[in-house]
Amino acid sequence: MTDTLPLQLSDASGVPYYRQVQDQLAALIRSGALPAGAALPSVRRLAVELKVSVITTRRAYADLEAAGLVHSQQGRGTFVAEVKAGGDWAEGRVAELMTDAVRDARELGLEDDAIRAAFQSAMEDA
Repeated sequence: MTDTLPLQLSDASGVPYYRQVQDQLAALIRSGALPAGAALPSVRRLAVELKVSVITTRRAYADLEAAGLVHSQQGRGTFVAEVKAGGDWAEGRVAELMTDAVRDARELGLEDDAIRAAFQSAMEDA
């Protein structure tokens, strides 16, 4: 956990650290806990606070910027972007999650018909 951001990384999750940082920051931004214009810690400071490499935090910030959730200003820092609920980011994130789920299902040996049935069942249950 950092002094400024409530981020927690887990070795046991199997999720790369950069992705954990990215997902947690995205959730804070989408929830409004980090409002538009809020300054994020520098890449180096966050890396030190989380005890990870600068490459890890740099990648998380770059992915958040590519998703339109933050913007960087040379010499000033990284700031939370104005984010509308839902929209392109949400659709992209859902597509990414679904792609990961399909990949995992195929690695487990499921055929496409079984994967489709699992998604249909999940949609009906939700």
